[in-house]
Order: sequence, then C-alpha cells, then structure tokens
Amino acid sequence: MRQALAYAIDRRMFIEYLMRGFARPANSVLPPESWAYNGDVPAYDYDPARARQLLEQAGYPEVNGVRFHLTMKSSTEESTRLMAAVLQQQLRQVGIALDIRTFEFATFFSDVTHGLFQVYSLRWIGGNEDPDIFEYVFHSSKFPPNGANRGYFADPRVDALIDQARHELDQNTRKQVYAEIQRTLADELPYINLWYFDNVLVHSRRVRNLTLNPSGNYDFLKTAELESR
Repeated sequence: MRQALAYAIDRRMFIEYLMRGFARPANSVLPPESWAYNGDVPAYDYDPARARQLLEQAGYPEVNGVRFHLTMKSSTEESTRLMAAVLQQQLRQVGIALDIRTFEFATFFSDVTHGLFQVYSLRWIGGNEDPDIFEYVFHSSKFPPNGANRGYFADPRVDALIDQARHELDQNTRKQVYAEIQRTLADELPYINLWYFDNVLVHSRRVRNLTLNPSGNYDFLKTAELESR
C-alpha cells in the first residue's frame, strides 16, 4: 500500500507549481551530494495506473469511487496546508480519500512524536550531514522518546546493517552498507521521500567566503567575512 501511495504522488506538480522549481525529487533521506548517497534504488515516478493496480492486489477495491480513508495531520503553516490539499486531490484519483486535520504546530508535533497519526509530513534540516541519521530515524531502538522512528518501523535486517555501518571504520565499506540500507528502505518505504529544497543564498558583494552546505544548516557562517569600506 505504501508503494501505491508513492506512485500516486506527482512530485513534479508540487515542485513546479508550489515551489516554483526550487526543489528536486528525492529518493533518499540523504542528498546526492553525500558521500554515502545511493541513487541506484527503487524509484516511484508518478504512475496512477500502477498505484491502482497495487491497491487492487492489496485487497482494496473501489466502492463508489473510494477504496479507504486516510487521515493526514498537518500544521497550520501555509505551505504545508497547500501541500496537503494537493496531495488530497492526487490520492483521490486512485480512490484514496485523504482527510486533513490541521493543528497548531505544538499540538501537531506532539501527536507525531507520540505516534498519533496515520500520515504526516515534516522536513529534515541539517540532519543529513552524516548517514548516521539512519540510526536515529529507522533503527528499532529509536522509537520515541529515544529517537525519531516515529512510524515504529522495525526490520531486523535494517537494524543489523545500521549497527554494522556505525561500527565500521573503513569509509568505502560503510558506503556499501549504507547503499544496501537505502535500497531496503526504498523498497519497504517507511518514508516516502518527496523532494530536496534548493538552498538559495542572497548576499551583498561585501560578504565573502560563503559556501552553502547541502544539509541546509548554518555552518557557512563560520567562514563568512565582511569587507570593510
């Protein structure tokens, strides 16, 4: 069913119209600039026919145009509400009725961290500099409040791979292990990765030595210099 959801989402529509092109599709929590990124994983390009086929195979026939209802919790942030509204339209095309519940952020985030949701959307900022993020997000020892495995995803093989990668000293070996982790996660889909936001930096000519970090954090300020007049 999670694969069907992924096929039903037209990420190009979001990127082109809601983000004005300032994003690119994502297939991993890690960005392509990461040394551990693996681009050779199952991808889910927009394919509503495939989504309908998978839903039928999973035992969810359409009855009066609806297969089942899902509830998506969202914050009151405008961009998030717009995303949820478009997602609602896209899922309806494959027979999934998405009910949207909007909350003030503190309430929304509390529900998410306590597992009180069916579907939600959040973004990682500055959390993907090292592939160690996989342990924090997908290891079964990191169910809240111990970590950010908020969907309570548990796979002994993924746990073993994560443990192996965290204890391995050779970076090439670590890269191969993290590549396998990303392949497995792309197949099982505890997350449906949507897009990477573009980082855009605007500054005057007086500011020098600025290099943006792919993780979107503020480390670039450590090297920033202001030219005196």
